[in-house]
Amino acid sequence: NTDPAIQIHNYNANLIIMRQNKCIHYEAPFMYLIFGSEKALLIDTGATESPSKFPLRATVEQLLVDHYGAGQRANIELVVAHSHAHGDHIAGDGQFRGRSYTTLVGTGVSAVKKFFGIQSWPAQEVSYDLGGRILQIVPLPGHEASHIAVYDQQTGLLLTGDALYPGRLYIDDWTAYRSSVARLVAFMQDKAVSHVLGAHIELSSTPGVDYPIGSTFHPNEHDLPLTF
Repeated sequence: NTDPAIQIHNYNANLIIMRQNKCIHYEAPFMYLIFGSEKALLIDTGATESPSKFPLRATVEQLLVDHYGAGQRANIELVVAHSHAHGDHIAGDGQFRGRSYTTLVGTGVSAVKKFFGIQSWPAQEVSYDLGGRILQIVPLPGHEASHIAVYDQQTGLLLTGDALYPGRLYIDDWTAYRSSVARLVAFMQDKAVSHVLGAHIELSSTPGVDYPIGSTFHPNEHDLPLTF
């Protein structure tokens, strides 16, 4: 395999989509880096702890310097949050813990509520400002208790983690999941959506055909974006 450890796609000048190489970890999760004028938000830290095998922090730091300039990096807070607390989305947290100009958000429900200022979980959606860029944080338990969705007004992207993506959906709490999806649909009714982007691809481009669990090669993958 000759692909980089982290594949980088510039959605536009202010949002980057990253994906972990499947040969490092078969889950190959997607991660999102969103730039504001005062803060940048990284959603998820991948499935591998080792910075030598999976240099996420080094990659993100270079992307921050590329975007803001080396002289401005110290003026920008990097917020590292998570779509949810499963291991393939938080394994790289240690690369960011204790680093300068970096805030690592906890993974439990109480930590997520406290950081984003959610008073009524899971019924309350809140806004989070990166500086000239408002994100909407939507609690979305069901797949996992602390799961959230993130809606970016600037691009119209709805980031849904493991709650919605082209692949097998694993549900821990069906009652919570049904309620979460219903609230998400209601919340999005008056909003422009360009794409729904999850955290994995497990389907092929052939309808109904997915890849065996553990596969490190996905020829003819389904596209990441879903219609809404």
